[in-house]
Amino acid sequence: MAQDTKESLDAYLKIAAENNPGLKAKFNDYMAAMEKVPQVGTLPDPQFAFGYFIDPVETRLGPQKATLGLKQAFPWFGLLQSKENVATEMAKAKYEIFENSKSNLFFEVKTAYYNYYFTEKAIHITKENMEILRIFKNLSLVKIENGSASIVDELRVELELNDLENQLALFIDSKKVFLTKFNNLLNRGSYELVNIPTELWQDELPNENLTLLDSIYNNNHEVKSIEHKLNAFVNQERAAKLDGMPKFNIGVNYIIVGKNPNSTDPNNGDDALLFPSIGVTIPIYRRKYKAMIEEAKHLQSAEIS
Repeated sequence: MAQDTKESLDAYLKIAAENNPGLKAKFNDYMAAMEKVPQVGTLPDPQFAFGYFIDPVETRLGPQKATLGLKQAFPWFGLLQSKENVATEMAKAKYEIFENSKSNLFFEVKTAYYNYYFTEKAIHITKENMEILRIFKNLSLVKIENGSASIVDELRVELELNDLENQLALFIDSKKVFLTKFNNLLNRGSYELVNIPTELWQDELPNENLTLLDSIYNNNHEVKSIEHKLNAFVNQERAAKLDGMPKFNIGVNYIIVGKNPNSTDPNNGDDALLFPSIGVTIPIYRRKYKAMIEEAKHLQSAEIS
């Protein structure tokens, strides 16, 4: 019975998660953040260049007609990894935000479910008590007719019965409220029936305080989200420093050469493959990089405070 109760509640939690638009939005936000990881962790696209000599350059081997060039840029060592770490940690932070929203939703669903359960049980118990009082009332009437009881006893039972009728009406109204709230959390019709068990399934809390604290920490998604953001900003600061280092590019150039009709050289008209070409991008404008570093530091301070 306890296992059936847990499975029933788990089914309602699954419905609530699948039907909640806010939860879907946060999950898609996390998925979008994950797609950013491969974007920042790869090399920039190589550059291809084609040049055509309108006025060919005459050489010993023939006129140079065109050039083909391919160049690849390489950032400073560790920059791509740092940027990838930033994106990964930010994605993890968004995932913890999603998990926190899911936990809050599940808490509301469970609260509404248990309130509905207790109200339903209260209605059942109240009706049973009313039946018992009605039996007492009938016995009191018989005793009054026999002269073995006074009308005061019957009035006392009547008053208690009226109190229970008022309580029953209150419980029935509360049940409607809890039913509506529960179904709203599941994003379905307000008056759809809810299956409740005979007994509630219960988790046993850890006995040791330290174990309980560890459990609370491990399930505190807000704390985890802050930790991931801090890690992201630390990597962002490192990436900003590495971004201020020189960048290299390596390439090859291929020159297409035509034939020289006046040349007797055996290599006449052979194309020339020239390699490598090496370049360095020097980040001399430091103001931008200093601002990037300070930005990352301020973000770390803001997250800690």
